[in-house]
Amino acid sequence: MTKATPESIRAERDRALARVRDRRDLTTQARQVSVARIQQGAEKKMAALLEENTASYERQRAFLERRLFGGEDSTGYSALSARDAREKAAKLDDPREAQAAFQRAQRAGDTDMVKAIAAHAADLSQTPILGEAWQPIVSAYGQTSPSKAGTYKELSELRRPNTGTDWSYALDTPSELGRLSVDQVMQLAGSDLTVYGNDAA
Repeated sequence: MTKATPESIRAERDRALARVRDRRDLTTQARQVSVARIQQGAEKKMAALLEENTASYERQRAFLERRLFGGEDSTGYSALSARDAREKAAKLDDPREAQAAFQRAQRAGDTDMVKAIAAHAADLSQTPILGEAWQPIVSAYGQTSPSKAGTYKELSELRRPNTGTDWSYALDTPSELGRLSVDQVMQLAGSDLTVYGNDAA
């Protein structure tokens, strides 16, 4: 079975709308009810797909972050040192201060602190707009070894669905429903009116 995509859901909806619009046996009300039901069905499918793809994104991001920031490359101070480094890194809320602390830790060979600051920066880099200031730290950490560079590249290319300039999950409103509120469309779709025929029920 072919996996649904935003494009396939939109195309399926458009075909159903075209069939309803071509029918001459429908009253204005029946046509509007049919369009509302088709639109609502498509919106439910799109919302389910977005939820599925977002969960997939989260799983892949978590996997890559474990690969990038995991591993036993501590400086030998045991788990206590690593935990202490994470606690200190979590208090850094200025990307410039974090960058300076990251560079100091690199010079000192404190890999626990380097990793902790980079992981903290990776979390904050997901914040819209403000997160960009944290990205250089993650990038610098990603260049510390060839294996990390490859993982970082994959991580940096991941995009959360339906954010930024991704409008692929948005559905335009059919002209028949253009002046109606969301509640009115829901009322139409849930009305008791029975419409016989292709994709109109």
